[in-house]
Amino acid sequence: MQITVEDLSPIKKRIGVALPPEEVRAEIEQAYRGLQQRARIKGFRPGRVPRAILERYYGEQVHSEVIGKLIQDSYLRALEEHHLHAVARPEIVADEVKPDAGLRYSATIEIKPTFEVTGYDALEVERTVAPVAEDAVDAQIERFRQSLAQFARREDRDVVEQGDLVELGYTGVIDGRAVPGASAESRVIEVGAHTFPPPFDERLVGLKRGESAHIEVTYPAQHHSSEIAGKRLTFRVEVKEIGRKELPALDDEFAKDHGECASLAELREKVRRALESTAEREADDSMRAALVRMLLERNPVEVPEALVERRFDAMLHDLGIPEVSRDVDPERAAQLDGLRTEVRQRARESVHSALVLERLAAQEHFEVTGPEIDERIAHALRTAPRERERLAEIYRSPEARREVRERIAQEKALDWLAGHARITSGAQN
Repeated sequence: MQITVEDLSPIKKRIGVALPPEEVRAEIEQAYRGLQQRARIKGFRPGRVPRAILERYYGEQVHSEVIGKLIQDSYLRALEEHHLHAVARPEIVADEVKPDAGLRYSATIEIKPTFEVTGYDALEVERTVAPVAEDAVDAQIERFRQSLAQFARREDRDVVEQGDLVELGYTGVIDGRAVPGASAESRVIEVGAHTFPPPFDERLVGLKRGESAHIEVTYPAQHHSSEIAGKRLTFRVEVKEIGRKELPALDDEFAKDHGECASLAELREKVRRALESTAEREADDSMRAALVRMLLERNPVEVPEALVERRFDAMLHDLGIPEVSRDVDPERAAQLDGLRTEVRQRARESVHSALVLERLAAQEHFEVTGPEIDERIAHALRTAPRERERLAEIYRSPEARREVRERIAQEKALDWLAGHARITSGAQN
């Protein structure tokens, strides 16, 4: 087998492979021998079908399977011999195959760029921790209190007003078809909290207990459910009950019953510490993001489009941003296009960041051990018990373990970067 490797760019190579005629003929002979044992053709005993008959019935199939196997096997051998790691499927272009002429084809692949990370030993970054104000503590406790509100039936009126709690039964319909994810027999919402897109809440105001209505709303294009994102729904709504919030008193008993604290003052201190801890984490995250931005500015590299597309698709899935379909109105289509453009840029930056941090980890000789990979996978399985079997199957593949290894290496590089940067305290607002 003859192999040539041509550099098309820092991230793209063309592999040329030439297989000799004898290797092609041997593979074809082996394919027909196996087929002869399996073929069942009327008029011939098993294992006794003449080659000419097999070629007449199965020639195209055998030819296709043999060429596919030869290309697959030789392509993998070429990658191994030249220490290449393709980040996506190759683009194969094969010449017409003739047994007496052998097989020639080219495989164009994308690889990760090879480069040296520079300018990372003298980074200076500002770390700013936002102060926790008294009103932030008050607001957090009030949110906790609101979450404990009980539904109390209104006896003073039977007409919905802003701020009421209402028990609804509703069915969301698109083009006459009920949408299960947008329907409920009984659900309590607060009028004015905008649980649904406008003008849902506004149309509830003025309805009476037991009254029904049809309300049309349009969901935002970035809604998490692709089934209704960017779609116009008609809700068939019934007001089953009207109520108000009944809140627990904010006193020491509240702190004991719901906050596991001896007093309200102790609960306030507990909340303050939690908010301060959050502020510290956010300051660290912002500082690390700033370090990465500086590192990327100093290390521009060409990134493989296959990796960008893979990250782009994953981000679209996580954000629930759907494809732009023909039944979406032009305004929504333009909004979706804008969102997808923004996400694609973020995907490109994410891949750039991963490549630079991964390379930095290699330069600084950060090792990732098998137990570290096992623990990371075990943690992922623990945090997603419903997906445990599916995830466990995914993580059994060498490719998935390699991705986990790369992620840990990137984290180690970022930790090292933060530990060696000159950090100054920013002004607190």
